[in-house]
Amino acid sequence: MFELKRYVSRPCKTWATKSNYMKPFEKLIAGLGVLAITASVALTACSKSADTAEVSDEVSIYLTDDAGPFDNVFVDIRYVEVKVQEGYENKEHEGDKDDDDDDHFDDNDKDGDNDNKSKDQFGKWDTLSIRPGVYDILKLRNGVDTLFAKGRVKGRVRKIRLTLGRENSVVLAGTAYPVLLHPGINNYVYIRTLNRHHEMLAAKHIGFWVDFDISSSIIKDGSKFYLRPVIKPFCEKQFGKVQGKLVAADLHTFVKIYNAKDSGAAIPERSGEFKIRGLNEGTYKAKFVGVSASRLVDTTINDIKVVKGKETIIPTVTLRR
Repeated sequence: MFELKRYVSRPCKTWATKSNYMKPFEKLIAGLGVLAITASVALTACSKSADTAEVSDEVSIYLTDDAGPFDNVFVDIRYVEVKVQEGYENKEHEGDKDDDDDDHFDDNDKDGDNDNKSKDQFGKWDTLSIRPGVYDILKLRNGVDTLFAKGRVKGRVRKIRLTLGRENSVVLAGTAYPVLLHPGINNYVYIRTLNRHHEMLAAKHIGFWVDFDISSSIIKDGSKFYLRPVIKPFCEKQFGKVQGKLVAADLHTFVKIYNAKDSGAAIPERSGEFKIRGLNEGTYKAKFVGVSASRLVDTTINDIKVVKGKETIIPTVTLRR
């Protein structure tokens, strides 16, 4: 757990001036004036505080995986922070006008402008509690997730920021390879969040799921592997999921669900079962592809309907050589 340092303001010193030596009557008049101003400021401050009173929300972030064709993918995660817009509350997506405005609030808040910053005009960064270290992302596939980070914030969560370490690697066909950060990017990963990306788990407790898209995040260039993280936020209520089962001569198979705007992927379990979460509503295709030297014939299924908050079941698929 990381300790969030707080900065405490120091009292100002009072310096002697001519006003310290005024005559008693002048001091009385001046004192009454100061008292009136102080009372006015206090009333204004109390009114403002009542109008923008904030109650802290508990935030939970769950990590899951959109699988890729590897044995293991190890990602080193050191910090998780959330960018909070103070004075605004976290609420569930209702499809109203306020939500439309929310979609464009921070269009000018560029990710690169946040590097090494604790706050700006769009909000401040709060550090959440996590277990820093290396995560085997592929263990979090087919509907599995883990409580990844948690904490309390005052205000609306606008972005999530991950800070990556250097101990990143993949295992492919039993051989481990180091994974470097892709040229041109640093160790910060930003995830923009909207109202539809979280749900209320309980009163004043919001939950996000972040889907690490391994197949898009790991890039092979010659004999080297690079990491360019692609992470998608979602929640169960506002996104759909697809579940199915694969029967094949062997299970070295990669499943991809896709349309023109969205996609997801899975590697079936030994039982052949798979699940893909965090899909936007729409009509998708499912493609089943044999990896390595499996020599399985690729199969595509069309017209898969995905509905938010629902699970779509695909009929059992059989692949043959």
